Amino acid sequence: MADVDPDTLLEWLQTGLGEERDMQLIALEQLCMLLLMSDNVDRCFEMCPPRSFLPALCKIFLDEAAPENVLEVTARAITYYLDVSAECTRRIVAVDGAVKAICNRLVLVNPDDRTSRDLSEQCVKVMEFVCTREPGAVFEAGGLNSILSFICNCEKVIHKDTLHSAMSVVTKLCGRIEVNCEYMSDCVRSLSSLLHFDDPYVSDGALKCFASLADRFARKNVDPAPLSSHGLTQELVHRLANGNNKTPSSLHGKAITSGGSQNTTPDPKNNFGITTIISLLSTLCKGSAAISRELLRSQLPSALEEAMKGNERTCLDTLRLCELLLIMLYEGREALPKLNVFFMGNTARSLSFGRRMDNIDGERSHRQLIDCIRSKETEALIDAVESGAYDVNFMDDVGQTLLNWASAFGTQEMVEFLCDRGADVNKGQRSSSLHYAACFGRPTVVKTLLLNAANTTLRDEEGKTALEKAKERSDEGHKDVVKILESPDVWLASDEAQQQRQLKLEEKMKNTESQKSKNAKKPQSVADEEMIPVYLDKLFPLLVSTYQSAVTPQVSSSSLFVLKKMVDYVSHAQIIKVVTTNSTIVEGIADVVSSALDREDNDDIHMVALGVINGLMSKSRDEFFESLTRDWVVNRVLSIADYNQLDEKMDDKEDDEDDADDDIIVDSEFSEDDDDEDLKFDDNATLENVSLPPTATHLADATFLQQGKLYSWLDK
Repeated sequence: MADVDPDTLLEWLQTGLGEERDMQLIALEQLCMLLLMSDNVDRCFEMCPPRSFLPALCKIFLDEAAPENVLEVTARAITYYLDVSAECTRRIVAVDGAVKAICNRLVLVNPDDRTSRDLSEQCVKVMEFVCTREPGAVFEAGGLNSILSFICNCEKVIHKDTLHSAMSVVTKLCGRIEVNCEYMSDCVRSLSSLLHFDDPYVSDGALKCFASLADRFARKNVDPAPLSSHGLTQELVHRLANGNNKTPSSLHGKAITSGGSQNTTPDPKNNFGITTIISLLSTLCKGSAAISRELLRSQLPSALEEAMKGNERTCLDTLRLCELLLIMLYEGREALPKLNVFFMGNTARSLSFGRRMDNIDGERSHRQLIDCIRSKETEALIDAVESGAYDVNFMDDVGQTLLNWASAFGTQEMVEFLCDRGADVNKGQRSSSLHYAACFGRPTVVKTLLLNAANTTLRDEEGKTALEKAKERSDEGHKDVVKILESPDVWLASDEAQQQRQLKLEEKMKNTESQKSKNAKKPQSVADEEMIPVYLDKLFPLLVSTYQSAVTPQVSSSSLFVLKKMVDYVSHAQIIKVVTTNSTIVEGIADVVSSALDREDNDDIHMVALGVINGLMSKSRDEFFESLTRDWVVNRVLSIADYNQLDEKMDDKEDDEDDADDDIIVDSEFSEDDDDEDLKFDDNATLENVSLPPTATHLADATFLQQGKLYSWLDK
């Protein structure tokens, strides 16, 4: 390879007519060998510089007469360049029409022809590399539709690695599609078919794409019903029900495996699927009345029962869905939380399911968020900030803000989003965002930062201004930055800057008016009275059995919280109907309460258990009195409240005053200075309210028995 003349190679690459085509193919093969076998990358790039060879390679793709065997080797050479340096992406995108020509080859592939398949696989690799740095260029070239068509038509004949690479491209591009674009229906149809693929990487990737699209519909305040036009809701319910045993789906006549396989990379696919399903269902229901109605009338109750048989993570996520269903049933879909962040209970001390970001891998560290910025996953950043998981001015452990990272590696949309949300453009311990944009030669980002009051006189840790950083390099992007920063006031006064300000102002006013109009026309959210009995009949015994069979405290605590929420919602008539339908539910709830009260080290659980007792006794005393007044329940409540001394006083004292309604009279005030104040009460009372002081256990709500009669204590 040392004898190869780079100038001759380049000359042969630029030929392509008649016999010269053979010379071109020879040059391509030699270039591939040189790039592949070289043990000195720098030396190789000196001999065959990307600035000269990549444009020549791209122009071969623009040659409509180029045979597929030549194009296959050309694509291979391009991937070798990209594999060595991601900076080569910029040079490929700079060749007008090159990316589009590569995308078109995926549409023209012949699955029965080996050469055609090899060419398509190399094109997929090129697109995957380009998407890491310039996903916008691939999307604008029609890459999403091209690669979706390729997957649907060729999934049975291409290598699994190629299939996974293609799906990786799809997940990166789906976040860029607009909700009202003309090919949205084609995209939804293709993604719906991918949900039923045998390969879990593809099917779960399609699920992730739907989650991204649903979030985009939500941000645009558009009904996401089109996403469910090809059976998405039914498939989500099916996945929820079969997430544990991975039963193949019969939809569309294709088998589906929700979980991982032996050949997939280690990943909790099942947990990923359940988490994403629940977040996706929540987003779809909040945005669409039609989807909400369809979901509530589906096989969801049975699916919930099956999902509860899963592992701890699956149970916790399913309980989160149960809470959402209760909100939707009793308050309507508009009452659902705006974002996918849910907490069990209403007090600060209540246990929670925890905050989830993005719905894919559970909790995502700030390092993972930064990786999303570097890989230009705009949706992930927007979700992280809008969900409240990260403050817009969040600073990492090395002193760099989200805007710092976005200015260096993120998309223009990321930078605009953070600025619109109030990010401090001058913040950063090492450098300001303007320094990062200047250092990486990003003139459009520099303009955006200047429009948001970026300070051009700030100096970084080396004592340099943004202008000085831009002058350290001499390529086209850095030259444009230098030109802007040499006279920032001139650019800010230019017509371009004025136009951008005006567009921003008009967009802001339009969004405000649109939101006002939407709020004015928004129908009042109503409960779904028809389906409430169906879900109560299923959820009451399901929560009881989940608590009783739980092997971890997190699952038992969470199921108790949902049970408490359900008790708060239900009416007397609804409880009567549940008890009539299922005679074992009364004893089951009593067992749950008793077990919860036996957890001596957790006041929060005690509080919730006592709240369940209070709710049931106030709404349906006759049905639950006997089961909730047994000795072991009474003794445990008294032990928690630590009222032994108080009980003695109540036994020794008699009420001197007779209330007309036999009410219990509390004629004392307890304080640290007056421990012996008498308590007056009517020993013949049945169910009454007594005002007592807070106890050492600081319980806010407790119920206890005294001398065979029930007294309810509500801390005032």
